[in-house]
Parts: sequence; structure tokens; C-alpha cells
Amino acid sequence: MPVLIEGVCVLLKKGSVIERYQGGYGQFLFDLHDQSKLIESNELLSISFNSHEEARSYLQFIAQKGLKIMMINEDNPHNADALLVDQVFGPSFRVYWLDFIHLGANPHSKARQSSKKHGSKTKNKVGDDEHIVIAATDQELDEKEEIRLLRWGREEIAFPKDWEFKSSKSMDLEFMRMAEHRSKLTH
Repeated sequence: MPVLIEGVCVLLKKGSVIERYQGGYGQFLFDLHDQSKLIESNELLSISFNSHEEARSYLQFIAQKGLKIMMINEDNPHNADALLVDQVFGPSFRVYWLDFIHLGANPHSKARQSSKKHGSKTKNKVGDDEHIVIAATDQELDEKEEIRLLRWGREEIAFPKDWEFKSSKSMDLEFMRMAEHRSKLTH
């Protein structure tokens, strides 16, 4: 299951946290003081931050806890366990295990089809003007080969608890401006 990317996030391979993080997964959760910022799927963990500086500081912290972080304690991007991901500019470097996908409204989603049949709006329905960004592993893409045609429905993406598009960072003016006026600068 892919995870939602909003604003600035640190994206981690869940298996690496279980295997390499000092104290294991339980200690990782304990060290994460604000678990409301955590989005979790079977393969990935996403932690949202308010700024790039906070995210970089967190990358330094998890490198000290045993995870491999590119340009901190790892030179090969393919061995990295975590990376900074920006909703507008994407991942801070390319890795084989991650695909960064911009999704618009999905007319083929199961939730949309069932709401049309019943003539009601459901909480799982993706709105016509909701454009979100998700991150998925290569394994998840292999399992869902038709991703570029049919995409995922809302029920197939890991969102934060009580997340709504209308009040999300995706609707924040700062991120909307950055998306409109992208530069070639990287984060």
C-alpha cells in the first residue's frame, strides 16, 4: 500500500527500521514523539515535517540510530534506508525501491464507482479536483501493473488518521505556489 506524501516528509523502508534501528520498531515508535505525523503501510513509513530543516535533523538522528542515510553515513543511494521527500520536488535522490507518483482524481476507483451506483458521497471517494502525491515501492508497483492506467483508489492508500483533502497541506498556499512555480533547484 502506498503512502501519502504531503509537504516535507522523511520516507523510510519499514523493513530497515525493524532490522537496523537500535532497539527495533518499538523503540522507533517511542523515539517518534508525535505519532500523529506517522503514516504507515506494509512497506513504507512516512513522517511529515513542517520544514526541510526539521526533516534533515531527523535524518541525522535516525542515522545515529543505525539506519543508512545517503550523504550522512551511506554513499550508495540504493543502500539508503530513508530519504527526504518533498511533495512538489520529489525525493532528494533516486532510489530503485521508490516510485513517486502524482495522482489526480481516479474515475476507476472502487469507491467512486460504488458512490455513483448509490448516488451518495462516501468518505472514501476521491474528489474530482483532489490531486495528491503518493510514494510506492517497486514491489507494490509490480503487484499493481496497471498503476499508470487505473491508479489506486483512496481505500488503497495509507493516509493519516482523519485526513481530509480540504484541510490538508496540499491545499496550503505555500505548497500550491511551489507546485505552480517549480524551479530547477533541489532540496
